[in-house]
Amino acid sequence: MLGMSLTKALFGSLSMIVLIICSVVTVGYAIERSLYFYRSRSDSRSFMKDLAAKMKGGDMKAASQWCDQQKGAAARVVSQCLPHAHIGTSDLKQRFDTAIEMEQVEMERNLSVLGTMSNIGPLLGLYGTVVGIIRAFSDIARTGAGGSAVVAMGVSEALLTTAAGIIVAVIATVCFNFCVRRIRTRIIELEDVREEFFNVLRGLARQDVPSNARAKADKRDVNALCDAVVTTAQEPAAVGR
Repeated sequence: MLGMSLTKALFGSLSMIVLIICSVVTVGYAIERSLYFYRSRSDSRSFMKDLAAKMKGGDMKAASQWCDQQKGAAARVVSQCLPHAHIGTSDLKQRFDTAIEMEQVEMERNLSVLGTMSNIGPLLGLYGTVVGIIRAFSDIARTGAGGSAVVAMGVSEALLTTAAGIIVAVIATVCFNFCVRRIRTRIIELEDVREEFFNVLRGLARQDVPSNARAKADKRDVNALCDAVVTTAQEPAAVGR
């Protein structure tokens, strides 16, 4: 009898059936996003350390091929920008930003489903409760039988949808907040990878400049500084005349 009552409570109303479907969808997408973040995890610092060593070796083609073989968001972003390292800094930065945005879109895939479930779960439960209470009082009015036992039984069946809606909303909200937190963390990691990549390029550019050219540049800077000091020292004399 209890099994029959539970079956009737679960599948006796349209709202409860919709909530069961929502719960299955919520759990399914929560598992899918969790597996995605687990499989795509990587150590961006270790990756950039190895990449910097290969780039400093001078063979950019080998570094690009090695980057294509690595897994993780950092490797995918750098692999799209490393072959274009010779272009201007602003253009290369734009490529990095575009690659990071593409990764963000992939990380946010199916996340709207969890957000929607967290919002509509309590509303569906409340709708089922209201419909259940209306049905209970309608049955009482039609049959003419009353009493606290009849009313309590109808209200308890109606409140079951509210409980189910809250459970769906809690699961969806927890998973949604977890995914949002992971996305923010990975975006920051990718931005750090971008800055470290530009630091490596600057280091390579300084190494490519001949030592005599650097010495001439330093000498010009010293001469300019000396001229500025001499001009500043002569200004009071000119004013006194």
